[in-house]
Amino acid sequence: MAPSDDYISFDEIGDVLASVELISSLAPTLVDNPLGWKWVILAAHSAMQGAMVCAYADSANTSILSKRSERKMWAWLNADPATRGPYPDERLSEFGELLSKCLRGSHNCDRLVLTRQQCRNIRRLHRLRNSFTHFTPKGWGIEKAWLLPIIAVALDVVEELMNRSQVIYRVDDDQRERLHGALSTTRRALSA
Repeated sequence: MAPSDDYISFDEIGDVLASVELISSLAPTLVDNPLGWKWVILAAHSAMQGAMVCAYADSANTSILSKRSERKMWAWLNADPATRGPYPDERLSEFGELLSKCLRGSHNCDRLVLTRQQCRNIRRLHRLRNSFTHFTPKGWGIEKAWLLPIIAVALDVVEELMNRSQVIYRVDDDQRERLHGALSTTRRALSA
């Protein structure tokens, strides 16, 4: 189907790029708009999850699914096409499971190597994302200096995973430039 002004197209690479570009557009405004940190946190989490999906996905796109969903998908793929029934629902692995898969590595994805502190910061990012996504009536303060390493590690992981050989060949020159530019802009803004 040809692109149309009536539709917006998304794919896993565009999803990562949209998240990183959102961070890039918000980062320079955070001094005057500290509530923008919420969206930086959500976008950093989204970018990292998307990058893990891009890097860890196998050729059948089953390695990124939850264990149950992966089993159902393989059963469907291996069944006789005449009798296999409808395409099964796909359920993506939870963020923590995707991270564990990337840390273990596989035949299609080299291990993601992180320090203990980087892993701790990623877990903090995930908890903050959950707190913002499932916001209950409450108030809390977050020290800005505490947020900087959390966002920094997420950006580092996104950059590393999106530059892996199994991903980079699917990223066109424009997307590569946009990703690099957004990461650079964000890092400059957050270091100021």
